[in-house]
Amino acid sequence: MPGGMVSPETFDAGREVMSNPTEEAVTTFFAPAGRSDPADLQRQHASWIGGPLLQPMIDAMSDVVLILNQNRQVIGANRRLLELLNCQIHDVLGKRPGELVGCRNVDAGPDGCGTARQCVTCGAVEAILQSQRREDRVTRECRITLKEPVGGALDLLVSATAVDVDGQRYTLGVLKDISDQKRLAVLARMFFHDVMNTAGGIQGYAELIRESLPQDSPESEEMAELTELAEQLIEEIRAQRDLTYAETGDLEPEFEEVDAADLLHRQQHLLAKHPVANGRRIEVIVAPGTKLVTDPRLLGRVLSNMIKNALEAARAGQVVTVRCDSVDAHLELQVHNPQVMSREVQMQIFQRSFSTKSGSGRGIGTHSIKLLGERYLGGIVSFISCDGHGTTFSMRLPRTPALTPPDETHWSV
Repeated sequence: MPGGMVSPETFDAGREVMSNPTEEAVTTFFAPAGRSDPADLQRQHASWIGGPLLQPMIDAMSDVVLILNQNRQVIGANRRLLELLNCQIHDVLGKRPGELVGCRNVDAGPDGCGTARQCVTCGAVEAILQSQRREDRVTRECRITLKEPVGGALDLLVSATAVDVDGQRYTLGVLKDISDQKRLAVLARMFFHDVMNTAGGIQGYAELIRESLPQDSPESEEMAELTELAEQLIEEIRAQRDLTYAETGDLEPEFEEVDAADLLHRQQHLLAKHPVANGRRIEVIVAPGTKLVTDPRLLGRVLSNMIKNALEAARAGQVVTVRCDSVDAHLELQVHNPQVMSREVQMQIFQRSFSTKSGSGRGIGTHSIKLLGERYLGGIVSFISCDGHGTTFSMRLPRTPALTPPDETHWSV
């Protein structure tokens, strides 16, 4: 079915649960029991659709939207849900979210969806209950194991918001299917784990062979180069892993006190051997007092991209200047090259897929500078490019970042 929802046959299988209303006195394992009678449901539905703009607004949304009453029962829904289930609105009135999607646990509780022991860990039920109490939007992830097919599951991002219509309190629930994103995240973690192990094995064997050879032999020099190439490969894998995790909000910075001057000189040493530096020179100018608290791996990644971009833009024989200045409670890092970007390029420079170079799959360098530098390191990234000055990319970093963890519900940048 589209969007990972259940088939009409599975939908019909849940009707028996809904046809036997329970009493409010029933003890449950999580959410309270009790359901509205059919007459109340009809009145609530009429109240909702009576608003001239409410139904058209939710019909315009591409995700599934449910309107729930205080008993967590559907009194309204958007066109997207009805299309997925191939049904009419009267078919879903009175049902709860788990009963709509075919959750395996709806029969395990005394009053259906939300009342079973397993529902304690359900993000959808938690979001609905918290939104009712807090009168605010609450977002949670939710993994639902389906009755059919056996082994089937849905990964949902559920947002619940309390709304008032004609003096009645309802919950507006938005269900976004993130199953594909979750699967890709798992595959990405497996890939990076396996490929890092393989590259680490290559590096380890190369190092063992190099140590077994006479230090002044030609073979020893060749193995030293192979070891360095393996280290560069591992660093490239780490860079791609960090950017992938940064995009999904899963990257966790590790802050410590570092000296920015040491990082700059290390990047100067590493990139001087890079093919992009052929015929170009890197000059580093560092002011006193360059210590700060940051993630050295991520800062090194940002500096590497800034310098690589400058080297690619510079012409043979030109100098790329890297500066680090102390400005009050901040450090100012700048990378300058003599070339000027066109106005068109400047307007798109931080966009994820934009690149001045031909070929697909490019355009992540400056995007990663902005993403890592601002969201994860707490800095401010900017640039200036004009005639008579050239192009300078700058990043102002606090000496001690005041960062909160990235929002767990953020999926893309």
